[in-house]
Amino acid sequence: MGPSPDKPGWFARTLAWPRLFFSRRPDPGTLYDLRGDRAIEGAGEIPLVNMGYWVGIAPKGRNALQNACYALFELVAGGARIVGTDVVLDAGCGFGTNAVFVAQTYGPARVTGVNVSDVQLATARRRAQEAGLADRVDFILASVTRLPLADESVDVVLSVEAAFHFDTREAFFAEAFRVLRKGGRLSLVDLIVPPAKKPWQRVAMYFVLRSQAVPEANVYELGEFVGRVRAAGFDVVAEENIIDRVFPPFRRWILTRPPWVQLRYDLLYLLSSIPYLIYPFDYVRLVARKPD
Repeated sequence: MGPSPDKPGWFARTLAWPRLFFSRRPDPGTLYDLRGDRAIEGAGEIPLVNMGYWVGIAPKGRNALQNACYALFELVAGGARIVGTDVVLDAGCGFGTNAVFVAQTYGPARVTGVNVSDVQLATARRRAQEAGLADRVDFILASVTRLPLADESVDVVLSVEAAFHFDTREAFFAEAFRVLRKGGRLSLVDLIVPPAKKPWQRVAMYFVLRSQAVPEANVYELGEFVGRVRAAGFDVVAEENIIDRVFPPFRRWILTRPPWVQLRYDLLYLLSSIPYLIYPFDYVRLVARKPD
């Protein structure tokens, strides 16, 4: 499993946040390393970094975010129609929670998670080991826009609310197409940051891009997102905007959290994240297929 990455001390973390915020190039690896081994504080025992799929789940319920995130994992994995012989790639795998869920629920031959955060990967490897899945679930420190995988070596590519970080999404779509076998499936959900239309939205978008490590090249409408998947060579099987089942209930959940649970984060990060709660996002669920 290897040693866990050393966590930066308080002073180093304090200096790292402004360097990250004012950097010209988004750096999600550093962002999530700084956010630590829980990412969303107060989410429960399982480390999570997603907003969840809130259908039949009350934001104030016990383990609400955990339950909503497992519903989100099921939405993505179910759309991929995974079978026991499949080799699955989880692109932007976070803490490995979805990779472990897929291995336990669908029993594919192998699941490989790819991520750019050392801190999250250390947790992912530990979770796979504790679940007795180390022989079928592995994790790679790499960018999904330059995958260290052979052509046509994967049956399914999953991505749960991560592609908005990728620099760029188009590079990820091209890599997913390359590594998928003919007839392979791409199933994902992703946050869409549409272009700002009003002055206050332009200000909010600036803070959203900086605080959430989103490349400006990934700012476009949902319809363009779907068009770029098609341009990569995929046949789009299904797509829908599910923002109403994701973001408003997640925002209500956030607002039920005691304010002191967020104090582990840097003040600059907390203040710059406030526009995230008001920006007019969209949120796409998409399933696509590589033609035979």
